[in-house]
Amino acid sequence: MSAERIPISNVYYLLCYAWRHVEERDLVGVDALDELERVQDLLATVLVQGTFRLVRQGIDRGYRDVQEDLAGIRGKVDVGGTVKRALRSRGRVACAFEELTLDVPHNRILRSTLSALLRVRDLDRDVRASVRSAYEKLAGVTVVRVTRRLFDQVQLDGNRRYYRFLLSVCRLVHDLLLVDPRSGEHRFAGLTDAVMWKVYEDFVIEFYRREQDRYGVNRRGRTIRWAREGTHEDQRSKLPRMVADAILEADDRRIIMDAKYYPEALGGPYGGKLRSDHLYQLLAYLRNREATEVPGALHEGILLYPTVGAAVSAKVRLEGYRIQARSIDLSKDWKDIHRDMLRIIA
Repeated sequence: MSAERIPISNVYYLLCYAWRHVEERDLVGVDALDELERVQDLLATVLVQGTFRLVRQGIDRGYRDVQEDLAGIRGKVDVGGTVKRALRSRGRVACAFEELTLDVPHNRILRSTLSALLRVRDLDRDVRASVRSAYEKLAGVTVVRVTRRLFDQVQLDGNRRYYRFLLSVCRLVHDLLLVDPRSGEHRFAGLTDAVMWKVYEDFVIEFYRREQDRYGVNRRGRTIRWAREGTHEDQRSKLPRMVADAILEADDRRIIMDAKYYPEALGGPYGGKLRSDHLYQLLAYLRNREATEVPGALHEGILLYPTVGAAVSAKVRLEGYRIQARSIDLSKDWKDIHRDMLRIIA
């Protein structure tokens, strides 16, 4: 399924859940997003509104180390440097001090991303004007080449959630940007299936973790051990890891959910059959988890597909396990998507 068929406002909600920033989703007006059609305009609009919000609340500052020759004394005097450069004869002293500045790594990433967006050729005209305005609001912040290492240098405390949200947007922008080495022109690759597959998986986990309280949902405890009795010790390391997309557990029910972001949910010559490889994978999860984690506990499986304007609903029983194939129509209003996600596990 192509991401281009999903309404932009719903793409935004998927990203907010996937990044674990649901609290920040309403800080961007959905009405403004409904008028957009392309992901680059969505991400640019989010960064613009986020920048304006930071300006209103106060842009974050940090201390940086400065070494400078001054007429007076500030901070620590560098005696060696003062003598070596004969600064005293010119009435100056080498000083080392800390300076409070806007020019910190997270602000550099934000302004540099806005700068990159200004070089994107197919950006909406009105969006481009807003990006330029936001870029100018960050005057004094250095524009740098954004790398993954630069993201790693950012240190934010728990009170900087909104900054972390904006940096998630910045990271996605740079992941999707393609730069022509000759012309320097920037263009967007779009949300590829590989990107959307990960976003969809993370959305499913976070949605069920946040939006219901009947089941426990552990983001980290999704690895399923093999029932490997009889396998020699030196051969066990050759077995691949089994990691379910989501495991929902209550006292009376245990669900292994596999989120499948596929162009077409059903296969076969006429597109009406459940996909055999999906069923085999889910059955392996069910068998091995029941045998190794919770012996005797009843497990069931759900294959959850995203669709646009279509529905998938199938219920089968295989090897004693109840298995469903269900779909979420991502073209619907978000309130309806929210309701349908909860109905699937009801």
